[in-house]
Amino acid sequence: MLGLMETFRQMVNECVAIGLENDASTLKKLSSLSYPLLARYYVISYYKLCAISHAAGILANRKKTLKRGLKPRNPYAKQVLLISCYGFKIVEGVLKVPLGNGEYFDIPLNSYVRKVLSDSSLQVRSFTLTADSLSICMSREVTEIECRSTEGVDRNLRNVTVGNANNVVQYDLSQAVDVAENTRSIIKSFKRNDVRIRRKLYRKYGTRKKRRVNQLLHRLTKAIVKHAKQSKAAIAFEDIRHIRRLYQKGNYQGRNYRSRLNGWSFAEVKRQVEYKAKWEGIPIIQLSVGETRGTSQLCPRCGKKITQVDRFRQPYCAQCNKWMDRDIVAAMNLSVKGRSRFERSKGLAGEAMKGNPMMPAILRVDASKLAFRRREPTS
Repeated sequence: MLGLMETFRQMVNECVAIGLENDASTLKKLSSLSYPLLARYYVISYYKLCAISHAAGILANRKKTLKRGLKPRNPYAKQVLLISCYGFKIVEGVLKVPLGNGEYFDIPLNSYVRKVLSDSSLQVRSFTLTADSLSICMSREVTEIECRSTEGVDRNLRNVTVGNANNVVQYDLSQAVDVAENTRSIIKSFKRNDVRIRRKLYRKYGTRKKRRVNQLLHRLTKAIVKHAKQSKAAIAFEDIRHIRRLYQKGNYQGRNYRSRLNGWSFAEVKRQVEYKAKWEGIPIIQLSVGETRGTSQLCPRCGKKITQVDRFRQPYCAQCNKWMDRDIVAAMNLSVKGRSRFERSKGLAGEAMKGNPMMPAILRVDASKLAFRRREPTS
């Protein structure tokens, strides 16, 4: 099995090299270029297809990095692995990986995985095997929940605020910041002259920090999705993808401040909420930058601009004569913006779609996107 995994890694690296040489990142183009050259590898043919697919994903990620203006190194697969979505099967709690000539390599699954796979609505799609781990990809058909409201998610360094005008919940994330700062101080204390030892220690404590922070984020996102499911609410996110430009070197900010802000896991929170919400059938609303500009500077009650005073993160609305929390204000405004987007996305011409048995069949139309409406002539 280790020899098969090493062969798979070599096939992936060869496909990546072919893609870099021919500037090919799509699966179709990379397959036409790479598949004939992989004939020298004596493995099952669908492992070659999976290697090409994995290499196409690596090249697509590199292309996205180039579009962001960065200059990444040439990618390659470092650890031995095996990925497949064909030929394998699970029999009585054992994953059977095909080796060829009718032979299989058996991997017994633990009790938790067997319990999850006992659900008849799940379908096993693929597996990823490394030297010390096994990941199984599953899917199921989910019916989208009919939502009655929306909840805005305001992501901050030390907290995540979720809610709307009726209910707001603030989740504390200060422990994740403390973990990152403690790890940074530990790494700074190393005085080893050997670069190899320093890298090994950095990798050890970096992995430890990542696992601890991810555990905190998983608890947080699980609670957010659970609350949204109970209240039957769609989840609205603002677009803060380019916020790290504010904390680049040369912006007259301290090194510790920039390190703290650049360790902010705002994208990981969104990723976890998205896939967990899709698993439960909860809609996700991605708002644009223009829609969410100034959400923390407008009063959610009267709509007037609120003034920032000396109190930390507590603006004051002169119209309502009330102090407010900046994060709560942003979450409430995001829910309002998400509600308007959610109502527009439903459309206004559902009764006039082709396939409705109660109405005459006409062409599919979306009345909410019409820009011209004919007026009847007046006498």
